[in-house]
Amino acid sequence: MTTPTIKSTQKQLLAFIVKAVLLYIVWVLIYDFYIQPAQKIDAWLNYRVATESSLFLKLFGFNGSTLPGINQTIVQIDGVGMVGVGNPCNGLELFVLFAGFIICFPGSYKNKLWYIPVGLIVIHLVNAFRTFSLSLIQLKAPEYLDFNHHYTFTVIVYLLIFYLWIIWVNKYSNIDLSNKHAIK
Repeated sequence: MTTPTIKSTQKQLLAFIVKAVLLYIVWVLIYDFYIQPAQKIDAWLNYRVATESSLFLKLFGFNGSTLPGINQTIVQIDGVGMVGVGNPCNGLELFVLFAGFIICFPGSYKNKLWYIPVGLIVIHLVNAFRTFSLSLIQLKAPEYLDFNHHYTFTVIVYLLIFYLWIIWVNKYSNIDLSNKHAIK
């Protein structure tokens, strides 16, 4: 291809990086000075993930329930606490990571307005299913809980987000990545 295409793609990549860094700085400031101290969003997400996890438990024939706590919501089976959903596990950081990528990456705002909410719902449901699965692991084989919590499900969730990004890049972004000479 010609040099203008290479420069255009490089400019788009540089614009993405600059936007992503600025968005990250804004997010950290907003989270650290407003969202985290207020605890409302985190508490609500903790409750939502735990509640949906207990619904999955009920769908699979278990007596699932939740017990709200100060910094976490406990998922229970037959009234016994299995796992707690706290701020690091409620999915907020995943939502910001996913949405930030889509916001910063080229594409029409019309597509971003529907793709981001759909992606957030998918990520939330997978996170709730992760918590449901961890509850079952705690019930049936607690010795595997730590490994699955820190590794197995972390990899699964990040692969899902990566897959959603790939869909965005290939179907909805304005960048033509088919040119193998575009980025060197």
